[in-house]
Amino acid sequence: MSFTSPLPKTTLVYKTTKEGLDIHIDVWAPKSASPIGGDKRPAFVFFHGGGLAVGARDVWIPEWLFTRLTNKGYLFISADYRLIPPCTGYDIRDDVKDLWAYITNPSPKLSFPEGDETTKELQIDADAIAVGGSSAGGYCAYLAAMHCKSPKPKALVEIYGLGGQIFVRLSHLNLLIILSAKSLNQHPELVLPQPQNHCIRNPIPRMDRPLLPPIHRLPAPLPHPTPTLSHSHPTYAGPDHPLGPTYPSNPRMQLVWLYLQQATLLDYITGSHSPSFSAQMRAAVGLPASAGTAASETVVASPSAQDAVVKAVESGFAGADAKAHFRELFPQFNVTKGEWPPTVFLHGKEDTGLPVADSEHMFRLLKAKDVPREMYRVEGEEHSFDYKEGVEDVWGPVFDAVVKFVDNHTLPEAKA
Repeated sequence: MSFTSPLPKTTLVYKTTKEGLDIHIDVWAPKSASPIGGDKRPAFVFFHGGGLAVGARDVWIPEWLFTRLTNKGYLFISADYRLIPPCTGYDIRDDVKDLWAYITNPSPKLSFPEGDETTKELQIDADAIAVGGSSAGGYCAYLAAMHCKSPKPKALVEIYGLGGQIFVRLSHLNLLIILSAKSLNQHPELVLPQPQNHCIRNPIPRMDRPLLPPIHRLPAPLPHPTPTLSHSHPTYAGPDHPLGPTYPSNPRMQLVWLYLQQATLLDYITGSHSPSFSAQMRAAVGLPASAGTAASETVVASPSAQDAVVKAVESGFAGADAKAHFRELFPQFNVTKGEWPPTVFLHGKEDTGLPVADSEHMFRLLKAKDVPREMYRVEGEEHSFDYKEGVEDVWGPVFDAVVKFVDNHTLPEAKA
């Protein structure tokens, strides 16, 4: 279901690719008066989740975050970005950079024809922009922290974000989703030709049968290229489906679990399938093949092994591309004192989709570089816990603390 709000909204094209694809943002006017004064407003840029393969700017927006920020006078910007496949993390990086340039150099005038006199035309304050994202959207937010420098984001919000630790293997996903080979037969272009069963992040759901038959039994990719998309809305099978009404009918939703099962997520992000970047990294740090172990087990390569791989990559291990991948696509190799924005993490301690160890790892890296940071580990909660009914009654004070962190670092003068 698309996100709705009574607040005035405008939709803008922030980028047109060379192939002619328009990529959009939705911008909602704030509810309250500006804490800055005049027509300039602070802004928060949000990136949606969906495994980087599915989603859109008008779905999976956390209501608690939207409401608190717009009540405080922030423009709320939700962005589309190109999805994998056929795009890669490099394309998403470019989209994030181009979005940043669009809203800061110079920041556009925003017209809200359906608004009242106070919100008819507003402007983003380029020196008061925070960024954040949920799940895979957290990866996009990390890219903003890495590559948007002038001006840099004032604060970063990571809501169970993807990408904080690539040297890890999650052995079990507590998600009983059975992928449909029939569905993939209808969309075989979504199956890339080199899905090797090796990856650093290698989750194998504990089930009586695999999610999919071996890859050689799946249909070959179509000869025509996979179309480039910047949004793909989630859809569900409905009440008559044998696996239940929430079974995903959009094959891109199934693709997310396919690349996790096939252990090729890092290959999709880097675009390096043959040879498999994931396989090279996992072999280098000595992570064993998954054995379908207990749901709570998260295996992380030893710090010494990680350090050895980083040094080897810097000296040319796995070809010249590996060095570029580390520097351009993975946040853990880019934390620099004085450049990385203040960051707040929100993560369920029982998250089996993206382990809390990812956020904890980034938190430790920021602490080592003395970057302002806060971490909220939410007891007993799973992935996407903040969309549950009644969540405000349980975790409202934690949500308040997250937004207070954003506000204190985005508008420090207003708090003085």
